Amino acid sequence: MWGWSLGLICLAAFITTALLAHTIFEHVPHSEDETAYLFQAKVFAQNRVFAPTPANDSAFWTPFVVDYQGRRFGKYPPGWPLLFSLGVRLNAPWLVNSLLGAAALGLIGLLGRKLYGNLTGLLAAGLGLTAPGFLLLSGSMLSHPASLFWVSLALVGAVYWTGPRGRLFALTSGLALGLAFITRPLAALSVGVLLGIFAVVLVVRKSIPLSTLLWLGSGGLLAATLLPLYWWRITGNPTFNAYLLVWPYDRLGFGPDIGPHGYHLPDAIFINTRLKLTALATGLFGWPGWSNLLLLPIPFIIQKAKRSDWLLLSLIGGIIGAHIFYWAFGGTDGGFPRYYYDALPAFLLLTARGLLVSSQLLTRRTHQWWLRQLPVMLATIFVIYNLTWNLPALLQQQKGKYGITPHPLHVVEQAGLTEPTLVIVKNVDLWSDFATPFAANSPTLDGPVVYAIDRGAESNGHLQAQFPNRACWELADNMLTPCP
Repeated sequence: MWGWSLGLICLAAFITTALLAHTIFEHVPHSEDETAYLFQAKVFAQNRVFAPTPANDSAFWTPFVVDYQGRRFGKYPPGWPLLFSLGVRLNAPWLVNSLLGAAALGLIGLLGRKLYGNLTGLLAAGLGLTAPGFLLLSGSMLSHPASLFWVSLALVGAVYWTGPRGRLFALTSGLALGLAFITRPLAALSVGVLLGIFAVVLVVRKSIPLSTLLWLGSGGLLAATLLPLYWWRITGNPTFNAYLLVWPYDRLGFGPDIGPHGYHLPDAIFINTRLKLTALATGLFGWPGWSNLLLLPIPFIIQKAKRSDWLLLSLIGGIIGAHIFYWAFGGTDGGFPRYYYDALPAFLLLTARGLLVSSQLLTRRTHQWWLRQLPVMLATIFVIYNLTWNLPALLQQQKGKYGITPHPLHVVEQAGLTEPTLVIVKNVDLWSDFATPFAANSPTLDGPVVYAIDRGAESNGHLQAQFPNRACWELADNMLTPCP
């Protein structure tokens, strides 16, 4: 029965986020990050590691796809584009995150069951299903659902280290951490350090053999080595930082040369981190005000916290602490700070724990039925508030974000062009004006339609010479006209 219940939650998560990908995000990227991820996924789907830099490259520009020594690639690590490319091969890339999000909820439910019991696991997964950040990110093309899946898998493996097949689960945790590292390195490092300390403590207490550490480390190194190999293959430098090709100040640490205006420790703590924590406290579940964190500390306040409670709290603290060293805010989706997304298992489980612990306490202390049910009634009211008031407004904000829609592609499709075509997109003032056409291009510019930016008459003439066997059309104000 428990497995069926968790399965239904996961199925609901998959269907809901797939519908969001279809109706709200409309199968197109809505940020520079997503555009770069989709480009690199298409490159991998062509069995390549990079694409050649095209002639007249400024006509095929988007911010986070970079060119280096005649090679074009996304600036991000390869972990998410590799998974994403599986969806590209199946012509359904927008479904990959929906699957990963649903699977991550299943793993979080399993983790809660192992640590606290059946009801906590189900409640945590159910809370995740209603969280705006989870829904929006799982419907997007961003890397966070992939990272969450690997982190959740590593945590599930860790709770089985002391069992009869502990070495196998240690290897699983290590591989998952390594794959998280090639997806979102900073978050993976913070989780990896935490689980490494946890493993050492278990070895010292003789709860697991020393060889478990070796299996954990071997799995992590095996997967993590893919990152330097990837950069070595593209650039010849295994420690290459492609972020610097976009912004020379885009590095970890503190100083006047980091961040667009300099980045110092007071800025990190009192501005950057404070803003992210405020967004977290007011947007985690879409509940009103600061009530989102109301239940989380209860296991530490009204009873003796378990070792697993402290481990989950350390996960939150480690990820928050690690991102103090990075100047970028990272944005929020549904109110949830994206850089803290890998701590979602801890937020969900501790909140579920807080709800159940407070209910149990009131059941023991009072005979008033309404007091006994007060925590559950409040949580139910908050969830209804989120689903009926908060979430619809957030979804409306996401639709057509930055003015990006698939409409330019629909104009070309409805024209019924049957021959290979070059479409020159006019009036491109911002990256977002060319985001959808760029995403529709093949990385090697050999698809049925090639979209390019209008950079003036001379550039357009070069484009027509570059693609002599294609009909040429101009796209402006959602209208197609033949090129002059």
